[in-house]
Amino acid sequence: MQGNTHIFQALRYLQNVCNHPKLVLNPTHPQYQHVIAQLKPGLPQATQFTILNSKTSHIRPALKQLLNDCDIGTNLDNGIYKESEIVINQHRALVFCQLKAMLDIIENDLFKKHMPNVTYLRLDGSVPPVMRHSVVTR
Repeated sequence: MQGNTHIFQALRYLQNVCNHPKLVLNPTHPQYQHVIAQLKPGLPQATQFTILNSKTSHIRPALKQLLNDCDIGTNLDNGIYKESEIVINQHRALVFCQLKAMLDIIENDLFKKHMPNVTYLRLDGSVPPVMRHSVVTR
């Protein structure tokens, strides 16, 4: 961060770091190459740890556990669907984020990778205003 950064910019930056490292450290960040180089010296390519790995965030396991505790996304046996046991689950949850980028991370790193059986609707600024009511009432 630059020396002339306003306090609110600094607070937003810290909030982003706490939410998920991907919100701050991306290829456009001035220290990106330096940080990535420090995170993976001497490790084989297959096991290199990067800060962009979804395992570096507390969000994915915590949210997954909360959803599983509500019986959302739990109808798998060892990762394989049992066709006779698939039941339409009536449980619902609302995941609220202040940043659209955080919703992207949750969608890509949790729902698509680790909970593909969970159906979800997304309501953010990309949904046209005339369609928002229909998303809410589904």
